Amino acid sequence: MAQKFKLIERKNLGKDNKENPRKFYAQAVNNGYVSFDELCGEIAENCTLTSADVKAVMDRMNYILDKNLRAGRIVQFGEIGNFRMEVGSTGSLTAKAFSTAQIKTPKIVFTPGGKLRTTRALTTFERQVEGEVPAAGGDSESPDEI
Repeated sequence: MAQKFKLIERKNLGKDNKENPRKFYAQAVNNGYVSFDELCGEIAENCTLTSADVKAVMDRMNYILDKNLRAGRIVQFGEIGNFRMEVGSTGSLTAKAFSTAQIKTPKIVFTPGGKLRTTRALTTFERQVEGEVPAAGGDSESPDEI
C-alpha cells in the first residue's frame, strides 16, 4: 500500500522566493492510529508472550531507555534502530563564561535500523484526491465479511 500525501500551499523559503512567494509541498496523510494496546495485542498474537507480558516488557524498555539516555549512552534497539540524546546551546564569547544554563532542552534522536531504512527506501507515494477520507484500516466487525 502506498503512503498517501496531500499538497499544502506554503510560503516559499527557497532562493527563488522573490519570483515565487508561495509553493506547494507534500504532506503525509496518516491512515489511522495504532494504540499501545493494539500494538501489544498484535505482538502477542505472533509470539508466545501474552499481551500483558508484552506490556510489561515495553514498560521496562521505556525505563531502561530513559536511564541510559540520561547517562549519555546511545541505546540500540536491535533492528529497530538507535536512540541518542542531542544537545544544543546558546553561544558564549569565551569558554570560561559558558554556563550550563545556556544548554537548551535536549532532543532525542532516532536513527532507524536496516529494516526501517529499507522500508523508507521502498515506500511509494500516492496523492490523495480532494475530499477523499482515508480508510480507518483494521478488520471489519461485520459477520458478513468473515
